[in-house]
Amino acid sequence: MTLNFKDIPTVGGGWFKPVDHQDAPAILVEVADFDRQRPTPNGPKDSALCTISVFKDREALDALAPEINASTRVEQTLLARDLEGLVGAATIVTVDQIPPKRPGSHPAWVWRPVNDAAVRQKVIDYATRRESAVTQAAATAPAFD
Repeated sequence: MTLNFKDIPTVGGGWFKPVDHQDAPAILVEVADFDRQRPTPNGPKDSALCTISVFKDREALDALAPEINASTRVEQTLLARDLEGLVGAATIVTVDQIPPKRPGSHPAWVWRPVNDAAVRQKVIDYATRRESAVTQAAATAPAFD
């Protein structure tokens, strides 16, 4: 019998809180999974499981040093639904609030694409360096064949 290994999340986790990242110049969202109408204590919700790398400020962006939140759930309605088609992919965004359409409603959080080419390139450089380091580590790991 072949074993099917899976990792248990040990860092990050929890839920994405857009208010904590509203001033970030860039957020790298890597979508691992999407569940439509996942059961929650507050009723079923669309839910995306992501690794979210937040560049909190320009200094973190220039240093290519984001805050990494692995195994993070995105369950805000509009945010989660926008990630449904991105399973296995990544996007570079920021978060913003839009005014409510009905009086008395709460403003909704939405993703906004990063249009600044220099900011996008720095995030891409970070992701490229990270993937290169992973590939190099895998190549130098011992083989147990």
